[in-house]
Amino acid sequence: MPDRPVPPVVAARRLNCRSLAAAAVGTAGAVALGGGLAGMARPASAGEAGHPGHGAGRRVLPSAPAAMAQATPVADADFQLGPGPNRWVEPPVLRSQAGVLEVALEAAPLPAAGTGRMAYAGTLPGPTLRFRPGDTVAVTLTNALGGDMTNLHVHGLHVSPEGNSDNVFLMIADGEQFTYVYDIPANHPAGTYWYHPHHHGDSWQQVSSGLAGLMVVEGGQDDLPEIAPLPQRLWALQGPFRTPDGWVHTANGVVNPEITLQPGQTERWRLANVSANDAFNLALDGHPFHLIGLDGNPLPDRQDVDDIVLGPGERADVLIQAEAAGTYLLRSLAWGEGGQRQPEFTVATLTVTGAAVAPAPLPTALIALEDLAGAAVDRRRTVVFQEGYDGLPYSIDGAAFDHDVVNTVVQLGDLEEWELRNDSAEWHPFHIHVNDFQVMAVDGEPFGAVNRQDTVALPPGGSVTIRTRFTDFVGRFVYHCHILTHEDHGMMAVIEVVP
Repeated sequence: MPDRPVPPVVAARRLNCRSLAAAAVGTAGAVALGGGLAGMARPASAGEAGHPGHGAGRRVLPSAPAAMAQATPVADADFQLGPGPNRWVEPPVLRSQAGVLEVALEAAPLPAAGTGRMAYAGTLPGPTLRFRPGDTVAVTLTNALGGDMTNLHVHGLHVSPEGNSDNVFLMIADGEQFTYVYDIPANHPAGTYWYHPHHHGDSWQQVSSGLAGLMVVEGGQDDLPEIAPLPQRLWALQGPFRTPDGWVHTANGVVNPEITLQPGQTERWRLANVSANDAFNLALDGHPFHLIGLDGNPLPDRQDVDDIVLGPGERADVLIQAEAAGTYLLRSLAWGEGGQRQPEFTVATLTVTGAAVAPAPLPTALIALEDLAGAAVDRRRTVVFQEGYDGLPYSIDGAAFDHDVVNTVVQLGDLEEWELRNDSAEWHPFHIHVNDFQVMAVDGEPFGAVNRQDTVALPPGGSVTIRTRFTDFVGRFVYHCHILTHEDHGMMAVIEVVP
């Protein structure tokens, strides 16, 4: 493949993620956290006054469908964990109807997929939820895990953090059920998102066991003439999982699935790293990625790249145009150093065969975005990520997470600039709930591209500067490292947006 210049958005993303690897504590040596940390007791019952997750601010459906959308559990034969190539599988899709999607999810062990595995609605990963801006999405979550508390976070969605919306301070005890209601703004960016537990102290255990699923907000780029007719393929990338043959990574619950395309055929792939700690350094033999979106947000123009590094929680939308007949591997390339080193492994196999078809025209310009570089900044802050500070294993600004302490207060409508400084020798993917951001600089050097994201990895001993506008919603939510072992051990802070 001929060399090509690396677009600035991807160059910075490589810099930010290249050495972020399998849980900073390693694959086999990851610390299992059971039961949650002290102080995270189950909440008051629904409707009790004073609890932030219940009572005032709770939403109900305007008009619900006659029945909840139900996913069909996958069969035992769908758990293909041998070396492959194996049969391609996608999770079931549940779509909104007449502006409402009402879903039932049970979080429960899934022994058929292996020891210690968990799943939503009996599928691994969970069912894909598809809806549009302006819709109402209701998810009734039943905790059938057999002991641990759990909850639900809709990663990347710009929705309220209060009441029974995206409220990560709310916990659901074993055997109990709770209904979340998300009002999707009419101007919400269309793109790829995901959902997972956010129970502090058990996030790593639950997500690494398989509790995750994709969400797709439809519209936007979907309606562009070059993209609208293209088949879509969703990739929920997970792992590592222990099997009798060793540790494996999966795409939609399958080890090394096989995709078959005709020469010249074009598809849209939605790639999502929904693992707890591992990174995916993706490269497809003989094929560039035509990048059109990151973290649920469109890019203003297409960028052609040879590899994409996705840290935990990150997503990328790409177009793939099949080359000549042959067999090509989608790999996660080896990278990282020390305790964050991760070996190369095969993600999937692409077989190109059959009669050639005319390649579809690829878009150039996509969807324009506001450049926050020219906006007035209301406040500047420095946020420091630390390891081993004052005896704490992981901390932010010298403090470990405390759900009763608000670390940062911001004004609704303000645009703030944050210098995210990493004082440790490891990479830390910064993620903030509710509001996306624009990266302005990396290690003090201008970023040079306009895009939005909800997760960015902080280089060891370096910094990333971001700008974000806190719009639409007041309330408490969190920002944290998305290596979930780091989050569970304290690398998370509480932010409150006030009127």
